[in-house]
Amino acid sequence: MTRGLFIVLLCGLVAACTPRGEIDHVPRAAPGAIDLRRVFVATNRNLAPQGDLSLVRQTFGADRARELRYGWADISIPPGHKEGEIEWPGNARPDPSRHFVTRDGAPYEDKRAFLNGLTAASQPGRKDVVLFVHGFNVRNAEAVYRVAQVAHDFDAKIPIVLYSWASAGRVRGYVYDRDSVMFSRDGLAEVLRDLTGSGWRVTLVAHSMGAQLTMEALRQASIAGDEKSLTSLRGVALISPDIDEDVFVQQALKIKPFPEPFLVLVSKLDSALSVSAWLTGKPWRLGSIQDKTRLAGLPIRIVDLSNVAGGDRRKHLTALTAPEAIKMLYKMERELGR
Repeated sequence: MTRGLFIVLLCGLVAACTPRGEIDHVPRAAPGAIDLRRVFVATNRNLAPQGDLSLVRQTFGADRARELRYGWADISIPPGHKEGEIEWPGNARPDPSRHFVTRDGAPYEDKRAFLNGLTAASQPGRKDVVLFVHGFNVRNAEAVYRVAQVAHDFDAKIPIVLYSWASAGRVRGYVYDRDSVMFSRDGLAEVLRDLTGSGWRVTLVAHSMGAQLTMEALRQASIAGDEKSLTSLRGVALISPDIDEDVFVQQALKIKPFPEPFLVLVSKLDSALSVSAWLTGKPWRLGSIQDKTRLAGLPIRIVDLSNVAGGDRRKHLTALTAPEAIKMLYKMERELGR
């Protein structure tokens, strides 16, 4: 495969190189939303050149920061929302009755204010939270809106924190993102440690390359003897994980105690992971694995979404975009008592 053909293929896999979504601010007073979802953000993205600290606009870019920043954004969901979709305005004027828009948002002064904000948004006496880690080629705005979509479609009753790591947010940024995973693992481990150290029980959900980041952070916590972070996990779900299965097994064997339940959501039809596998010279990635015996003996549950209809055309976000998968996972979550 020539370099030019590879870029063309990647463009086809990443929304056909269409204009990317950005945060559109429509004041909270404007009518039209069916639901308002608050997204809490911890990020190691540096400020984009135009920016102040506001989360109302897309001011966090691809550059890496050594220090974490925290904030929140209120995202409104339109009445005609379809499960699994993000109704972007595109070139139209942002309209809360038809589009996802940001109603309000602000930075937190520090992590203590961030943790206090989580407490204020929780049900009295309950300290459960979801920590979501996005994948490759994702901009901050796209990650924030995806979390809002997930919170709405899964009818989340607990706060969701987005760990927005420094993805390049572009097709040709695959290697940059792989390096950012290694750069970002300390930050994710810190967020997890701060949450669990403050009494929060965490459900950790990661997508694509974010799964590699998550496994590195969990492995790091185990090696550092941070048992609190691991025992306070209510469960882990890796969605379409972009990880070599040999690397995953090695990571998993180092994580003690191993969090349970631990779900790995896979699809043999995941075309994005097919490109990733081609890059590594192997037949599949963990999220598209076909020989599941290679994972035998690990305390994990594999959920195969290959035959689930609908969702994104790449079959890379089936778990979060296909109505059938959303209903199945919603039921699974309730059965697990979470």
